[in-house]
Amino acid sequence: MTTVAPDTTFQATDLARRARDVMSAARLPGGALIRDKDGTSFLLAPAGTVSREHYVLAGMKDAVRVLRLVAMPRSPDRDPVLYGDFAWLAELPDDAQCDFAWEYVRLLEAVPGRGTEPVEQMLYEWQQTARAYADEELRGELTGDLGAPLTDVEL
Repeated sequence: MTTVAPDTTFQATDLARRARDVMSAARLPGGALIRDKDGTSFLLAPAGTVSREHYVLAGMKDAVRVLRLVAMPRSPDRDPVLYGDFAWLAELPDDAQCDFAWEYVRLLEAVPGRGTEPVEQMLYEWQQTARAYADEELRGELTGDLGAPLTDVEL
């Protein structure tokens, strides 16, 4: 995510007098800075860009939260509520949670070029893994010996 500072600062009166110039500047990387009479500055930028940047920032905060929790020793104090929107991660072992966080970060870094769809797909897949891991029977199948002969399969 590379945000560039606006090249030009406009005055509030420029919105009325030079609206096209302000809008053109707002389309450039970094948007357009508009300073009001009281000195307050506003940034005018495309909504899609700002929305993606907020998505990435929120995701990075969530990833840091998960990594901090993984660094803590497992105990009753590590309540799933501490994971926020990712409470389902508490079902997974620490190494899987760490793998999730780093995969999440890598995909978040690609959001400006690829959009949020790959991130949403990855989240869905990890949620399904956590659901399977929460079920003791499925967990046994996921973590059991892969070389063991199948017993309940009809040929």
